[in-house]
Formats: sequence, C-alpha cells, structure tokens
Amino acid sequence: MPWDPDRAPADERADFVEAALLRACPFAQLCRHFRITPKTGYKWLRRAAEGPHRPLADRPRRPHTCPARTPPDVAGAILHVHDEYGWGARKVRAFLLQRGRPAPSLGAVHHVLRRAGRVRAAAPPAPPAPPARFQRSAPNRLWQMDFKGPLHGRYLLTVEDDCSRYLLALALCPDQTMAAAWAVLWAAFGRAGLPDAILSDNGFAPRGPAAGGLSWLEARLLRLGVRALHGRPYHPQTQGKVGRLHRTLEEEVLPRLDWSLPDAAVAAQLERWRVEVYNAARPHEALGQAVPQSRWQASARPRPGRLPEVSYPAGMETRKVMQRGEICWRGYELMVGAGLTGERVGVQPCGAEVVLLYGARELRRVGQAELVKGRIV
Repeated sequence: MPWDPDRAPADERADFVEAALLRACPFAQLCRHFRITPKTGYKWLRRAAEGPHRPLADRPRRPHTCPARTPPDVAGAILHVHDEYGWGARKVRAFLLQRGRPAPSLGAVHHVLRRAGRVRAAAPPAPPAPPARFQRSAPNRLWQMDFKGPLHGRYLLTVEDDCSRYLLALALCPDQTMAAAWAVLWAAFGRAGLPDAILSDNGFAPRGPAAGGLSWLEARLLRLGVRALHGRPYHPQTQGKVGRLHRTLEEEVLPRLDWSLPDAAVAAQLERWRVEVYNAARPHEALGQAVPQSRWQASARPRPGRLPEVSYPAGMETRKVMQRGEICWRGYELMVGAGLTGERVGVQPCGAEVVLLYGARELRRVGQAELVKGRIV
C-alpha cells in the first residue's frame, strides 16, 4: 500500500486511525487522502481497537501452530535415511514404509528434505506413466554385464539380472580384459548358478578377422551352455538396465568411496553396498518399490567344478587354432578367429563345402572352390 515513504509505516497508520476516529471527513475521502483502499483502512482500525497501546507494525505471516507438521522423530528418520544412502523423497518414503515406520506423503517427505537443505527447492514430479519395459519373465533367463571406468586407474565390472534387477557382481578389476571378466563371472556362477544367456556390448564380441566366430569369453560361456548376446553397435539402450545401474553408482556410491585405500578395502565397501544396500534395502521403482532380493532366486543350473572340455564325434578331424586364429587342413589355411587360439575345432567336409565347428556350434562354412594354398581363407 502506498503510505508516505518518508515516514515510518507505524506513525503513518497511527495518523490515519486518529483522523478516522475524529470523523473529520467521510471515510472513503480519508482513504483517498492517505492513498489506501477502504479495505486496508478498516484493517488498521480493527488492529488499533485490538491493541490501542501497541504500534501498528506489520505482523509476521507465519502461523502460530502447524498441526499437520511432520513430527520431529519422523523428520529425523527421513533425514537419517537420506544421509545414509543419498536417496530422494520417493525411495526414502518407500524404505520407511517397508520397515513399518511411519512416513508422511511424498510431498511432505520432500518438504522435510528441502527444509533441511538436503535437496533442491522444486517439488518432486508426479510419477510418470509406467514405461513399456522389456525384461525376461523369470530370474536368470538373462544377465546384463558391462565395465565402468576408468575410476582412479581401476574398473568396475557389473553383472545384473534382467528380471529382478538383482546385482550379481560389483567387482573391482585392474583392466577391461576378457580374462578379468571371466574371473568375475566364474565366481558369480559359483554363487548364483548359470544363467540362460548374458547380454553385453560388443567389447566382449569377436574382433578382427572372422568376427562372426567366437571371442575368448564366448567360447567359455558356450562350454557352460550359456548363450552370449550383444547389443547393436552405437545402441547403448540395449543394455539400458546395467546403464541405469551405473548412474546409480555415480550418484550414490562412487562419491562416498575412499579411493586412497588399498584395493581390498575398496572392494569390501563395494561388496557391502551390493549385498546389504542395493539388493536388500534399496527400493527399486521398476519393481514397484520392492527390493531386488525379494524377486530373485538362484539358478537351477549349478556351476560345474571345472570348465567342461569340448568334445567331437568319433572320427571327426580336428585341428588346433594357431596364433592368428587360423587352422591348417590338408595344406589349406582356414580362418576361425583369434578368440579360439589354442583350442581344437572340428573340420567336416560336406559336399562342396567345409564346415568348421567348435563343439556343436557351427562357426562357418567355406566352399571348397574358394580354397587356395598359400592364402588364408
């Protein structure tokens, strides 16, 4: 309201009230003189009648009581869960409800976090419409796997079940080789059994000549009866679940790790988070805020004690794969891929073609008319 800016507001209001009580002029004319509305004038008349000896100063708008305010013990529990795990309002509320703890509405939980300076001021958006999810119908039908890094000169290999989102491995590795991945997978197979298939990017696929053959890792998975699947190049969304897991690691885990500790200590922290937090405590939105542990069970196919050998029918010719990924057969050099270096593959003439096999898996067919001595085919 446009009181005189050169005077204190309380003094200007006192003059208005005194003039109104003297009734020297009509009330509307008096309000126009002080450049206020009649509604404002009546407000200060009521205020003067309530406290004739109190200055007519502005009063705070904060309510005297707030019956709907979150109780201090509930607010303390909300802040404790947020500080422990770094979650937002939606997961904090689900976590408390799953443990039988009182929890207010989603907006109230966010308000507690915002008032304590833990989150930004914007209210949490309403949950979007459930997206179309492409996932296997049961645990261990498909695992997703990928490396993340480099992280202070080291890498993380993550292995997640496609159906239950159960985190099967979160391993600290010195490099991104297939040998490092195989060591992690072999241990995971021992704990959880064998999946039907493993999906990964093309870093685990065959490379170089005879890219349609088998990589070193794929050959070992094949011997266990596990199919190796790969997403299309430049389509990371195919491994979207493990990609989303990596974002969770960036937000909730990696900033809290002390990378100056020995590798064994860092690995122990990661394993504790995998077992106690991600699988057993952290609500997962894709599971209706259930935890992955509640949806997962071990595979019915246990891992054998050792990697099975590759066998061939009696009488089938076999050849050992040489360093470049080729074999020698009847004076001809046939490429099968460097991923099988040191392994024995079967060679079976079939009419006008030569069929190359790794166990029961057909690697390729070569027309006998294509064979030329002195040149790798």
